[in-house]
Amino acid sequence: MNPEEQFFKEKPESNIFKQILYKYLPFWPLFAVTVSISMFIYYLDLRAQVPMYVASSRILLKDSRSGDTKALDQLNIFTERKVMDNEIVTLRSMDLMQQVVKELDIYATVYNKGNVRTEELYKSTAPVKFIAVDRDNINLWKTYFFSMDWNNNQIVIDNRRIPFSDTLELDGYKYLMQVNEGYNKAAVGKNFFVTFAGPTGPAGAIIGGLRIAAYSYSSTILNVTLNTPVPQKGKDVLSKLFEIYNREAIIDKNEIAVRTMDFIDERLALVTEQLDSVEKKISGYRVGTSVVDLGAQATNYFSQVNEYDKQAATLDLQLDALDDIQKYVESKGGTAGSVPSMMIVSDPAMSNLLSQLYTAQVNAEQLRKVTGEKNDAYIAALDEVERLKTDVRASMANVRANLLTMKREVNRQIARSNSLLRSIPEKERAFLEISRQQAVKNNIYTFLLQKKEETAISSASTTPDLKVIDSPSHYGPVSPIARNFYLTGLVIGLLAAAALVLLKEVFTRKVLFRKEIEDKVKLPVLGELIQVPGKEHIVVADGKKTVIAEQFRSVRTNLAFMGLNEKNNVLLVTSSVSGEGKSFVAMNLAISFTLTGKKVALMELDLRKPKLSKMLGVSKRPGTTTYLAGKADVDSIIKTTVFPNLFLISAGPIPPNPTELISTDEFATLIGEMKKRFDVVILDTAPVSPVTDAQLLQEHSNINLFVVRHAVTPRIFLPMIEGLHQQKKFRHMCVVFNGVKPRGFRIAGYGLGGYGNGYGYGYGYGYGYGTEYGGGYYTEEHKTSLLKSIKKWFRKRFPR
Repeated sequence: MNPEEQFFKEKPESNIFKQILYKYLPFWPLFAVTVSISMFIYYLDLRAQVPMYVASSRILLKDSRSGDTKALDQLNIFTERKVMDNEIVTLRSMDLMQQVVKELDIYATVYNKGNVRTEELYKSTAPVKFIAVDRDNINLWKTYFFSMDWNNNQIVIDNRRIPFSDTLELDGYKYLMQVNEGYNKAAVGKNFFVTFAGPTGPAGAIIGGLRIAAYSYSSTILNVTLNTPVPQKGKDVLSKLFEIYNREAIIDKNEIAVRTMDFIDERLALVTEQLDSVEKKISGYRVGTSVVDLGAQATNYFSQVNEYDKQAATLDLQLDALDDIQKYVESKGGTAGSVPSMMIVSDPAMSNLLSQLYTAQVNAEQLRKVTGEKNDAYIAALDEVERLKTDVRASMANVRANLLTMKREVNRQIARSNSLLRSIPEKERAFLEISRQQAVKNNIYTFLLQKKEETAISSASTTPDLKVIDSPSHYGPVSPIARNFYLTGLVIGLLAAAALVLLKEVFTRKVLFRKEIEDKVKLPVLGELIQVPGKEHIVVADGKKTVIAEQFRSVRTNLAFMGLNEKNNVLLVTSSVSGEGKSFVAMNLAISFTLTGKKVALMELDLRKPKLSKMLGVSKRPGTTTYLAGKADVDSIIKTTVFPNLFLISAGPIPPNPTELISTDEFATLIGEMKKRFDVVILDTAPVSPVTDAQLLQEHSNINLFVVRHAVTPRIFLPMIEGLHQQKKFRHMCVVFNGVKPRGFRIAGYGLGGYGNGYGYGYGYGYGYGTEYGGGYYTEEHKTSLLKSIKKWFRKRFPR
């Protein structure tokens, strides 16, 4: 950048807040309108929103203990520490939530449709409650409007009148109507409707609003919250959820005890039947043979073989229980089932493996519900289940082999003891055999009764795993938050107004900002000239202190810095297209120079559309074309004006060949004569875009001033001006920004900004302190604009 450009290049505002403020403050009425409309719309939206509350509770998940009996402790299923993530998934499971929906009868939801908002009614606020007759078979998905006829005790629904005491049938589904007798029967203007749905719909909605999180990393306390439009409904859902969770957990734990009881009862029935048969045999034998007492030898035999028979019977029971365990392992897939009883077979290693298998199956089932069957974690869990099954099979094989070995040994001892029978008389021997069977059956019967009692005690001592620490309560509403709605409305309103401003200014094809000129044209901008109200052409005069007059004085001063002086005294004024105000600028600049005592020649060289003669009230004949045609001398074409020291060289008659005329030697002689006679010579030429006149005249000028007019000059011509500069077709080029208007709206005559630097204010001398008022501009220097007052206020509070 050369020194001239550096001099005229001003530093832009660096404070982004001020930039935004200056850019959009002139359009504050637009912002006020868009913000008001936006906030009103959001106010209506806020009224239409359904308030949401939060039902909350705090629960404790305990480490499960099903009792103090060693029999169930050996199984080691209920003593495992709970996996919190699994329990959270269980509490949010669809099956559990569907059960909540069924038991609370919230598959049928009653609403009141208001003019602005639809309100859900529940319990005391609902006139009637619909209860499905068959809760396990609910699949009605419809909405029905209804009304209450309290006088006739009827409900009008589906174009039918149904008495309160009758059953409502809709599409084959039957519902009982539980009327709320405490409802305000005098209420009018209600528009009731009921939405029926299967349990999956309401259950899914509840799960979507249910949040469960651990109180801390190391604790088993859970914070449970539920977003709901009806606080009482939310509290009821949480209470019922905890109740069903505990109930299902107890049922699941007691299922092992139930299976054990079933096994024992089955064996007891068989042993009882066998014992009855043996006792009948003993009684019949005694009657038939008259055998009452046995000898000492028989008594000795009986005591030995009785113990062996008891051992054999116990081993048979253990083998049968082992078969039951094997069926469990082989019949189940990856799903956890009820583990068979380990009371009969007391092997710690196998008990531990069964416990691990049960836990692995539970984890696999939870992963399937959460991730699906094709997830890698679920597949890995199934592999772990299969591995544990293999270990259990190996352990069962070892236990079975040990039991069979023990049974063979017991049978061998029994066979040896049976040799005693050969030394006993036949009657006594037969009686002893029958008595031995009776003793065996009695021992087995006593053993089973003992195990049954232990199982019953264990089942009775089972306690819930979930304890409610804080009963369900509610707070809110948490949404909608009025502040957020109004804040959003404010932001949307501001953005809408900003978008409209951008559409108006960014997407126009005309030049609006001085910054655009500076960005695309690397030339010094000598100043800005505000738009003159009305059709006044002469705005500079002796003693005139208007804004526009001061701006022309500023441009005049800057031209001196550009090198316009007594030696280099020719200034060419042109523009890109017609209508940019080059004649207006040339004439007022000329008047401005005369105020400094200089003798100025204003040459009307737009030979196609001359305007200066008419503006100054001077005859255009004879003129330049007359002189070039040889029909007038120099003195005759120099005409005085009403302004002292300002002389106009008019265009003369419009020629057919203006380009050729200004290329003649006579024209060069004329320019030379003007330079000698006058202190400043200003050439008002044709625009450079349609014709080449200005390019031919620039050979005679020292400074070339391009006029760019706000909202008139197309932006596409800025690169053309830069191209002329780069190609050096014009020497010592500079720019003036003409016709700048205040941006935004004007209230009571106050305009809140201009298009000067692109942010709402010009930064040429005088631009911004004067403002339009009453159709004109302030001329008193002591009067300041509203904009200047605002700027002063901000400078005090936000100093640099």
